[in-house]
Amino acid sequence: MSKSIKLIAVVVVLAVAYPAAAWYTGKSVEAKLAESSMNQAKSSPYVKVVKQEYQRGIFTSVQDTTLELNLTNFPGMQKPDFPVSDAAEQPSTDTAVAAADAPPAEPVVAEKVSKPIQIHFINRIQHGPLPAFRGYGAALIKTELVLDAESKAQLAKVFGTANPLEITSRLNYGGSGRVSISSPAFNTVMEKDKEKVTWQGLSLEIGFEKDYKAFNVVMNAPGLTVDGLEGQSFKMGAVSLTGEVTQAYPGTNLYLGKTGATIANISYMDKVDAKKSFNLDQLKLSTDASMKDELVDIAVRLGGGKLSFDQQEFSDFHYDYGLKRIHGPSLAKISTAYSGAGVDPEKLAALKALWDEVAPLILQKEPELVLERLSVVTTEGEAKLSGSAKLVGATAADAANPMMLLPKLQSNLDVTLTEALLAKLGGARQKDPEMQKAALDAMNQQIQAFEGQGYITRSGKLLSSKIEWKQGQLTVNGKPFSR
Repeated sequence: MSKSIKLIAVVVVLAVAYPAAAWYTGKSVEAKLAESSMNQAKSSPYVKVVKQEYQRGIFTSVQDTTLELNLTNFPGMQKPDFPVSDAAEQPSTDTAVAAADAPPAEPVVAEKVSKPIQIHFINRIQHGPLPAFRGYGAALIKTELVLDAESKAQLAKVFGTANPLEITSRLNYGGSGRVSISSPAFNTVMEKDKEKVTWQGLSLEIGFEKDYKAFNVVMNAPGLTVDGLEGQSFKMGAVSLTGEVTQAYPGTNLYLGKTGATIANISYMDKVDAKKSFNLDQLKLSTDASMKDELVDIAVRLGGGKLSFDQQEFSDFHYDYGLKRIHGPSLAKISTAYSGAGVDPEKLAALKALWDEVAPLILQKEPELVLERLSVVTTEGEAKLSGSAKLVGATAADAANPMMLLPKLQSNLDVTLTEALLAKLGGARQKDPEMQKAALDAMNQQIQAFEGQGYITRSGKLLSSKIEWKQGQLTVNGKPFSR
């Protein structure tokens, strides 16, 4: 067989095989996307699939989906019913006589959040093995949000002809994938207040493993500026977010791993009222969840570099806290049940029953609440708190009666601050100089008394105390304390 005949044979085989592979891939992708939408609706009581249509071709498909977000029963979203009071609607004498024989009017009720929000989007899908001939994979998906004419017109005023939101997803044959989301930069002037808004855009990358067993995320937004007509200016510097988490147990909503977010700077300047101006540098937030021997440790750390406002200056702020020794299987059950409970009475009742089931298991592991540090540095010095609280020897019977837990609570708190800072705090509420001096004198007398009793330890200008609660007894620096 000549080389040309072999080449023709290969081309023929590929011409037949590729459409078959693309068709089969498209069928698999269709099933995967339908399953994903249904699972999303099942996992949240506030999401409902209103419509889902799928038109599958050999090389391309189109999925048309409408989701409904019903926030009526979302905690904090429902407005209370306030009937108008009789005093507010007192009729005149003549009106009252005319209405005496009329049927009683229905009370006027405040408007509720009742209309569900619908999100309509279209997925335009390119089938693998070579979707749109841009790499190897099961599918390349472009997601288009469908907006009404009014919304489109409003967005056009801001973004012009640019696409306000681009969403591209790549699905791999093994079940993993990646979603890329971006929004372009823009400069605009708001119609109502004539504020000038400068947005430098946003990019977000989310990777996931098969069955969403793991996620990784990277987000960057270079910044935002809002300038008002009367000299007000709000600025937010670069925002970044990274994270990598893994499912602790299959089919649960408990994920372990690390996340971190940073805002380079947040500031507000008001030329009319300078007291409203402030500046905050390097705001950071991180989380770390890990598990060993089915016990979960969770740490949250919030910090800031420098904060200044109204002639006050603070730096090196830290608020680091966490939980230790939380029974992993119990935490996974609770977190998964909470995500799907909403305000459904039956599910909430089941949730209470689940708490009754897992509470003894959680208590047996002696869970601990930890305050690693709450600290800030001022011109008068540093203030710092650290401590912990845990339950020791708690049983299932104690879980049914919270008062039984108090004697089994062990906690400690270390307090350190400078004398100058304590003096400033003592007179901070007093505006009158004489009242301020009286408050400071009273505080100094109290400090001296506590020093004499051993409740306060002094090291130069630094004051400290160690407060403990153990076996129902409160001690300060090892000495029994009662007031």
